[in-house]
Amino acid sequence: MSSFFVVANPPGRPIDSAIANRLLQSLAWRGPDGQSQWTYEHIALGYAHLSVDDLTQTVPPLTFDEAIWLAADIRLDARSELCRALRSAGFDASLDMPDARLLWQAYRAWGLDCLQHLRGDFAFALWDATRQRLFCARDRFAIKPLYYHHQQDLLIAASALDTVRAHPSVPTTIPTDLDDFAIADFLIHGMKMDEDATIYRAIRRLRRASAFCLENGTLRQWQYWTWPTDGCLRHAHPRDYVEHFQFLLEQAVADRLRAPRAAVFLSGGLDSNVVVHAARQFTPTTALHAFTNVFDQLIPDDERYFAGLAAQAHGIPITFIRHDDWQPYVPHPDVLHPPPEPVHEPFWNGITESYRQVARHARLLLTGQWGDEVLAQQTAPYLRHLLAQRQLLAFGRAVLDYVISDGRQGFYAIRRRLGRKSAAQPPTPPRWLAADFAHRLRQSGYVEHLRGNLPAAELPQHPFRSLAVRFLSRVHLANDHEYGDPAFTGALVEMRYPLLDQRVIEFLLAIPPVPFCLDKWLFREALSRRLPRAVVRRAKTPLRQFPISGYIARHGTAWAQIFAADEAWQSLSYFVDEAIVGRPLLWNAQPEDQSFVDLSPLSLYKWMQYQCCLSQHSA
Repeated sequence: MSSFFVVANPPGRPIDSAIANRLLQSLAWRGPDGQSQWTYEHIALGYAHLSVDDLTQTVPPLTFDEAIWLAADIRLDARSELCRALRSAGFDASLDMPDARLLWQAYRAWGLDCLQHLRGDFAFALWDATRQRLFCARDRFAIKPLYYHHQQDLLIAASALDTVRAHPSVPTTIPTDLDDFAIADFLIHGMKMDEDATIYRAIRRLRRASAFCLENGTLRQWQYWTWPTDGCLRHAHPRDYVEHFQFLLEQAVADRLRAPRAAVFLSGGLDSNVVVHAARQFTPTTALHAFTNVFDQLIPDDERYFAGLAAQAHGIPITFIRHDDWQPYVPHPDVLHPPPEPVHEPFWNGITESYRQVARHARLLLTGQWGDEVLAQQTAPYLRHLLAQRQLLAFGRAVLDYVISDGRQGFYAIRRRLGRKSAAQPPTPPRWLAADFAHRLRQSGYVEHLRGNLPAAELPQHPFRSLAVRFLSRVHLANDHEYGDPAFTGALVEMRYPLLDQRVIEFLLAIPPVPFCLDKWLFREALSRRLPRAVVRRAKTPLRQFPISGYIARHGTAWAQIFAADEAWQSLSYFVDEAIVGRPLLWNAQPEDQSFVDLSPLSLYKWMQYQCCLSQHSA
């Protein structure tokens, strides 16, 4: 994915060219296919280009008219529809135009309202010299990252966190400039729980489907899109839903598969396979190569067998990436850039290797991620909806479909769940939090903040798919998309998510959830004539065991200790009690989740070690 930055000083304060060069240099490794920079008085834009597909072969100029300056990491969907709308508005548009040029035309046509016409994955910074307006935005599903720092006399935005950090006016000293809430989230949950947050107080993330505008010295931020809740699509026959879904998914894949070579993360489950099936149907000439992460010895794992069956049925080559031999928390030997934020994954080295192997084949990577979320459903709300609408025949059919689909629970399980509400309780703070840190959290209202972070009341109320909306609105999507960014993986690979296509989402939120979302009925039917029955009928199978449990069973926990002998511990002690120093990890495989929480101080400690090494090297 290409990368960019923008710096806006107050009028009358010119840009320091040395700082602009420093920011561009921080992006150079992410965009080896060309860099460009523009500076005028108090504004600077920088861009580093990564050629991923046929429409990104040429580095786009930063301006097309010397009036509007644009740097973007962008891939647009439904380009034909956008071109028709632009031509209707009196502007030139054609399918061979790069996405950045279409964005420029959209802004000329509709101004800030151009976001209503853009579909796809994007983050951009646009400077309108005529209006003296800086306009930045991020896509609907938080696929493209955008970070920013704003103080009264300075605004910096960039698609890479380390680029914002590279500006000397941004305070990022460890540990004093770390964000207490973000650190607490990491230590308790293993990730940030606030979509606005980064690990640094002074740097924020722009939320999904959000934009901001700096004009006349005022920064205004807004959300430009929310989940559709009023769609109601009804076909005459079940097969019509399958064909409609396949048509939309093929469009989504085609918009993302604009290259002669591509890779796909393939498992033996349904989500990635429904994406591969669409790719083979619509773009059969693309050299598609599957990559599958497997464990042969460390933990029980059947992915090699099931993914192999699937790849053979699709007629594509497959590479199995073994993860049995990695040691926890050992940096990958070939990755020069440690993650910009801590990652609570002891085997991040193995994940990094997966992306590096993909990068040897292609820079474009498809994934079937988020299939569980887009099909998440609760049967009871739909049944209540049918009863409220007095659709008794449809109600009877839905009950029958449910009983057939999930005979293990049956109708009485539905009845018990009618109207049942689950209230998530805030987790108990770990015993090893430093007393001063715990006191700061209480004084600053951390628990209240956690309870109020993305409350259900703020989400649009879908009549019967609220669970899917809630799952898709979780901060996990934004976090996981960041983890697939080159800043974290160290590999020049762009992830693309066909199941997060707006057309697909609108369709899935409009169809009856029973039977089409039950047990992924829609996906199974789409694959029933393509894949072996063993794959199509396979039940949902997450990893049977945490890989770290398998490693500990073989090697113990002597490696999982923190020693108060370096600068990293001095930083960690700002948040973690010294009683944890030198104490061996007590790993309880039942439950693994709680034991995994007890590894989070070590994950934070290792990240701080990397940051200390970087600081010493740069000094």
